[in-house]
Amino acid sequence: RLRPRPDRSPGPAGRRVVGRVGGRTASQGNVSVVLTPTARSQRHRLVRMGLLFFLAALPVGLVLVLLVNWPVALGYVVLQTGGLLFGVRQQHTAVLKLDATGVQFEPGSFVLRAEWADIDKVAEVTLPSGPTQALVLKHSALRWTHTPQVRAQVTRRGWDRVIPLDEFEKDWRTGQVGAALREHRPDLVA
Repeated sequence: RLRPRPDRSPGPAGRRVVGRVGGRTASQGNVSVVLTPTARSQRHRLVRMGLLFFLAALPVGLVLVLLVNWPVALGYVVLQTGGLLFGVRQQHTAVLKLDATGVQFEPGSFVLRAEWADIDKVAEVTLPSGPTQALVLKHSALRWTHTPQVRAQVTRRGWDRVIPLDEFEKDWRTGQVGAALREHRPDLVA
């Protein structure tokens, strides 16, 4: 699903910068690369969540088989799993923006914005979705959160200093993320 996604902040000299999903970019002046998770990454997440929802619906389905009948139980399991998967698909898609001033990560309920100089290293970190290669920042880059509770959770868990890379490009070192790092922080990909 490709659609233009304007970068809301003006670029240098006040020029508007426009990027497209998947890194295809167009601009009026300087270019900003906007990446979203790969289709494979999104599919993998949906399969994991679908399996989790199915397993969570089975105990209730078993009770329904014992109390009512198997068609009702089967209907419950299918509707429960399908409804929850529909909700997951409606969630905000994470966005990674790379431009001349730095990097911005928008997972949905908070925003991290760091200048290139604020990146400490590239390292493997463990997030709720599993281990991933990430930019580790020198200090918190938290710029916005949906609620104060989200702000507290993000800072307590250290997510305000981590920007995942594998979610956006599996082989990020040879992709657009790697190209941006080689241009602005070659010491991180040496």
